[in-house]
Amino acid sequence: MAIFSELSKKVQNMASIASEKAQEAASSAKTSVSILAEQREIEKNYKVIGEWFVSEHSEDAPEAVADVVASIAASKARIAELEAGRASRTEEVEASDEKVCPNCGVTSETPFCPQCGTPLK
Repeated sequence: MAIFSELSKKVQNMASIASEKAQEAASSAKTSVSILAEQREIEKNYKVIGEWFVSEHSEDAPEAVADVVASIAASKARIAELEAGRASRTEEVEASDEKVCPNCGVTSETPFCPQCGTPLK
């Protein structure tokens, strides 16, 4: 019977150690999630600062960031061109019997998109 008593103590000890390890892992995971949340908050704030800076100093940006500001302006101009092209294409499609898929942008005369299967109105 002493063997069972000793075995029982060893099992309880192992269960206690496993429980402690699980609590440590959970605590570590919570800390990691908290760190990631704070990093996202920092990135969000940097983005806000950057957007403000570009809007305020797009014409007189310091030399250190002038290339980045110019790149942003070029990207905005390209987006405007693409949106204008998309708008004119949509107008062309609306004039015909074709429909544009709201999901993937494919045009079709069928009731469902042949690319992704989305119902077309």
